[in-house]
Amino acid sequence: MAQQKKKKPVIVKLGGKEFEIPEGAKVKDVAAEHGVEIPKLTVDQEKCKGCQMCEKVCETGAISGEKKEPHTIDQEKCIQCGECLAKCKLGAIVPA
Repeated sequence: MAQQKKKKPVIVKLGGKEFEIPEGAKVKDVAAEHGVEIPKLTVDQEKCKGCQMCEKVCETGAISGEKKEPHTIDQEKCIQCGECLAKCKLGAIVPA
């Protein structure tokens, strides 16, 4: 019987606080429980490697870019849900 791999917890750092996002929970809701409002976000062009994970979780299509190239966030489309923030393993999603 194959043993299931335990998922690494998703940790988000915002507003001087650090909190874990439980599986299935919305980042914005967990942040609010910790008294943190998701700020406008941008992509650090130096850190982004174009993996497209943030683009895939963006509910509004606000994130775009070519594979293996730094991405951008369209502030007009972004609803500041924070899902991209939790998905980026490189820390390339940062407050604007």
